[in-house]
Amino acid sequence: MPSMCFRLIATSTLFILGVFSPVYASQAFSALAQDNKTIGVQVKIQNFSTADAHEIKASGFGFVRFGVWTNSLGNPAYQQHISEAFAAAKSADLPVLMTVRSTKALTHKTQSSGIDLAAAGDSFANSVIGLENAFSTQLVAIEIWNEPDLPKYWPTQDFEVTFVPFMSAVCNALQKRDHSTPLIGFGFAKAPTKDSKATVALTEILREHPRCLSAVSYHPYGMSGTEISRTQAFILDNFHVPGVITEWGVPSLSSIGGTAGQASRITRFISDVKKLNIPLTSLYEWKNSDSGSNDRERSFGLKSSDGTSKPAEAAVKMLLK
Repeated sequence: MPSMCFRLIATSTLFILGVFSPVYASQAFSALAQDNKTIGVQVKIQNFSTADAHEIKASGFGFVRFGVWTNSLGNPAYQQHISEAFAAAKSADLPVLMTVRSTKALTHKTQSSGIDLAAAGDSFANSVIGLENAFSTQLVAIEIWNEPDLPKYWPTQDFEVTFVPFMSAVCNALQKRDHSTPLIGFGFAKAPTKDSKATVALTEILREHPRCLSAVSYHPYGMSGTEISRTQAFILDNFHVPGVITEWGVPSLSSIGGTAGQASRITRFISDVKKLNIPLTSLYEWKNSDSGSNDRERSFGLKSSDGTSKPAEAAVKMLLK
């Protein structure tokens, strides 16, 4: 297919130049295309309200991101949290980027076999399809997993051994089912680079299932605009889909200048990603998290936990409106 080869070469060239085509982006994430609102913000379903949704919309964000844990789907109270979060987003006409993972180990065995992981992958895919069937009209995309390259978010352990067979089974099962929502993955904590954990895993999975993902997602904490640009080019050249940023943020710690320093760094980041025309970017996060384990983890919000605005919120609004 010469035309497809030409499109991939041309798109790669655009990425290297830092001017990724918005047309290509809108094809991947049509829910964002109408208003060209490609920057969203993360919320937590347990405290995301209708008022939050309307303020997020008024600030210029194009979508919200929140997580859904498959191991909790059997809990009626948790199901209610999910439904209420989607209802809040819908009230403000905010599409949702839904990140799906398990917070429990995928198998109960200390040494999981390929058969165990394949069965877990098939079950996980069924949960994804069930969620899509329930909320497809509101979804920007479904992100499969979050930071599996960190032990904290890959409770099955031995990422290098267990991740590929599990995710290959997920991709295999999803490709056999009808679904219209773009699938992205896998929310890597470290941007894919040559020979990185993410790159090794993606290469193996996409070799077998090249159409599994519409985009590769990663979290470029601490990276400069130049480094992000190089990552975008690397992803497109190696995996032939765009890169997207599903989590990036900066805390309002005194060591970086407090709330003013946070606002300054967020301003620079948004300016960088807008220049790169990245198809989808999600900031972390809307409100401070009181449940964080330390001051850093508790201070990423554009607002304080009680809803008081921080300078970062005004800075974002100026850039996005």
